[in-house]
Amino acid sequence: MHLKSYFLMLISVLLLLSCNMDGSRDKADELFQEGQFEAALDQYDKFIKYNPKDEFAIFNRGRSREETGDFDGAYDDYTKLISMRINTKLALVARARCSFNLDNYKGVVMDMNTLLKQDPSNIEALYLRGTSLMKLGKNNQATNDLDKLVSIEPENVQALISRGAAYARGGQGPFAIENFDRALAIDPGLEVAYFNKGVVFVFHEYWSEAIRNFTKAIDLEPEYAEAYTRRGLTKLNSRRHSIKQACDDFEKGEEYGDEAASAGLEEYCK
Repeated sequence: MHLKSYFLMLISVLLLLSCNMDGSRDKADELFQEGQFEAALDQYDKFIKYNPKDEFAIFNRGRSREETGDFDGAYDDYTKLISMRINTKLALVARARCSFNLDNYKGVVMDMNTLLKQDPSNIEALYLRGTSLMKLGKNNQATNDLDKLVSIEPENVQALISRGAAYARGGQGPFAIENFDRALAIDPGLEVAYFNKGVVFVFHEYWSEAIRNFTKAIDLEPEYAEAYTRRGLTKLNSRRHSIKQACDDFEKGEEYGDEAASAGLEEYCK
């Protein structure tokens, strides 16, 4: 083959390959925007293979992995961005989300400590660190973060619910109930707020109030397995309810997949 012809053919092939790789990125972004995360992942993998430092593709692949439940893979993508010092703030928050879903609460706190030094009012960072501190049993520190968050966003129901849970874990039931009620005043459809109120009332042995709140949670979410189980356990302690009524709740809890309900059936209803 003539050298000039060979050179022109080689250039054409390289252009074709370049177009194919660009197309892979465009297609990946399109699939990502459409919420087709599994398909987007396949396209991002192909693109990143030839463009290993494309921060946008790496970040979107991480988000796609999060959406498909691959938190380990997403964690690795965000770590790569942090090591490259690209999109560091977004990558730190995203990596903390992955750590939270992987029950690595100490990792969340470490990343959010770094971020909050730079950006003390970062909403997501305060929420992630606050809820992680609560999971670690550091309830006073948790409420400090969540206090800051609520002062910035007074109607942030997730922050109110988390702060209420932190108060409840710290044995401060009245403050917990106050926070759950504030959340419900903003959004009356929060079944988890009613459930949490029920748990607090159980702790203080207010059986009728506990049952009433578990029932409200179930009314809002008829397949709330844990609410059936908790209501059944509460009925065992209440003189107004029979073992049969408690067992009916355990049956519902088991039907919707709560293992504790199965244990309740085995212990009290056989």
